[in-house]
Amino acid sequence: MLEHFVEVIMAKLNTINKIYYEEASTDTNYPYGVVPTISFRPLNYGYECNLDIEFYVNELSDQDIDNICDSLRAGIDGYSYHDSLIGFHIYYDDQVLSKQKEQDFTYRRITFIARIF
Repeated sequence: MLEHFVEVIMAKLNTINKIYYEEASTDTNYPYGVVPTISFRPLNYGYECNLDIEFYVNELSDQDIDNICDSLRAGIDGYSYHDSLIGFHIYYDDQVLSKQKEQDFTYRRITFIARIF
């Protein structure tokens, strides 16, 4: 069930922006997102899942990192899915608003919570 959730949610996320699971491809171009880990907690029926998405945008990118986060939030906040194996509902939890400047990119993290049943 949880593996199927990861497949479905990654497919949905990639309809909005280029997002990788666990690590980005070495030949990827900015901007991109990474879901580094997904944590699951059991509920009485189903699971609760924390889903962090880290975005990276370099200085040469023509896209603003805040707009990328806004479009993702608009695209999956309140999103519901169900099939014969699982059902889930996702909602926005929080966003790290401070920019971290590394060598040549800016980083942001946005968090969603999914209830899987």
